[in-house]
Amino acid sequence: MTGNPDLTQPRQPKVLISILNWNGWKDILECLESIRKLNYPNYLVSVVDNGSKDDSAERIKAWAEANLGPGHAFAEYPRETAIQGGVAQTEQALDHAPSAARLVLIRNPENLGFTGGHNVGIRYGLARPEPVDFVFLLNPDTELDRECLRVLVSVSQEADAGVVGAVMTDHMGKVQFAGSGPAFRHFFRVLVGQPMPQTQADFWDSPIVHGGAMFIASRVLRSVHQRRGMYLHDGLFIYSDELDFCTWARREGYRIVVARNAIVCHRIEVRHQSRDTTTANFFYYFPRNSVILANTLLPPGKRLLFHLIYLPLSLRRIAKRLLAGERQIARIMLRAVWDGYRGVTGKWKDHDTHGLKTGRG
Repeated sequence: MTGNPDLTQPRQPKVLISILNWNGWKDILECLESIRKLNYPNYLVSVVDNGSKDDSAERIKAWAEANLGPGHAFAEYPRETAIQGGVAQTEQALDHAPSAARLVLIRNPENLGFTGGHNVGIRYGLARPEPVDFVFLLNPDTELDRECLRVLVSVSQEADAGVVGAVMTDHMGKVQFAGSGPAFRHFFRVLVGQPMPQTQADFWDSPIVHGGAMFIASRVLRSVHQRRGMYLHDGLFIYSDELDFCTWARREGYRIVVARNAIVCHRIEVRHQSRDTTTANFFYYFPRNSVILANTLLPPGKRLLFHLIYLPLSLRRIAKRLLAGERQIARIMLRAVWDGYRGVTGKWKDHDTHGLKTGRG
């Protein structure tokens, strides 16, 4: 592959692959290795470092120097430069380099969460001198099938879909997510995937797609931003972001589908992190965000139904934790529900105490 485009061929849409990092450089480097094997010819990778305290940035830069190859283009931007679309001369160099030989590292001074971190990547992609056509939000603990990006672009065009989700598998190939059930269900439980549908179709409609591999047309991002003043909901920080964004995309009239042959392996193991810290953060953000989104997304009738069910259900869950001797989790859940009903958004004040290192942190 050369850096000079073949003008006799139709232009392939440009895709920004946005990946978050927070103290997880090992996952990032493995993810970047899988991206380099993609057979789609026009993509640009941005790694948004969310204020890592380890040597992630240095590790990523060293990997780029050793692996991007001759004629590569590497850019490192602070957040303020990135959201302005980068530096024109550097962006020109990126556009002329082969896809597998270009990488952008964006450094946030603090942890902005999954939503805030990806919003920086999105703003960069749309503000570039040559804006991207699609943004692919990707978890760092993933590995892409080489056909994945080509299929996502193709299905987006064939289905006239604004949002396309990948099929998520585990490391053994077992399907974790191939579409969602009714959106209302996900106000009560974390996104649970449906099995592969009994159809030979290349794609199918789904109310929600997995936020760890969500392919979004730029026109959808701009439309949602114009309507509500943001891309992903900054106030959520982490969890339920796909429920929120897909709801807004549907409101704007865009179709949402899952592509059968866009396969993303989601590695379940989490490095350097105990189960307790993951649980602590999950049991704060998910209940809190469920209440926040119910109050902002649901129509009056369903909103009332939600609260009639959710409050007693939450109190029951908290009581069960107390009876099981899990007092810390019970306190976190109670704080989460209380903050949700008070409308508290953003980063949890105890987030750094419990620490969450995954890409959705």
